[in-house]
Amino acid sequence: MNVIEAINTRATVREFSDEKIKENDLKTILEAAIRAPNAGGNEQWFFIIVESKEKLEKLRNLIIQAQRLYYTEMMKTPLSKEQLEKWEERVKEGLYKAPLYIAAFKDLRVRYYKNSEIEERWAEQSVCAAIENMILVAHSLNIGSCWFGVPLLMEDKFYEFFNVKKEELKLVAIIAFGYPKQKPIPKKRKKKIEDVTIRI
Repeated sequence: MNVIEAINTRATVREFSDEKIKENDLKTILEAAIRAPNAGGNEQWFFIIVESKEKLEKLRNLIIQAQRLYYTEMMKTPLSKEQLEKWEERVKEGLYKAPLYIAAFKDLRVRYYKNSEIEERWAEQSVCAAIENMILVAHSLNIGSCWFGVPLLMEDKFYEFFNVKKEELKLVAIIAFGYPKQKPIPKKRKKKIEDVTIRI
């Protein structure tokens, strides 16, 4: 699968099989992460891999809590009671239950610049590039993924779970990885190229 094909056929996966990700595939995904472009060549990223059964279940429960906050408090129009009940049924059936999660952090334990605010923004861009690399390479290996930003709605709970100091490792996102239960089908984009670009 070439890069263009990977980009055009990738879709978010939220339901995974129980099959563990092969060690070689995990290594390939992580190698893709650290090959991403990064600000100043400083590689200000850090990843925590969650794969033990106990930790997986605890982390999934936290993600579900964060997702519920998103649906009930973050959205301008929260989900209706019926929609929320339908989502909760899917949760009971195994929604977001992945054999592997990777938490991606900005690594701020070493500082390289005078302007810390800009440095953190650059570091976040670097981490996001690494996440995209992981997701695309995973897809090329027939491994699905789901990028979760909702942990930021209750990030202190996640810092506690990961046992890290937020001043040193700042959470960007958590990504679930696993073999999809069904073949993912990419959605058509709502906006066309001409809707989101101008030429000057």
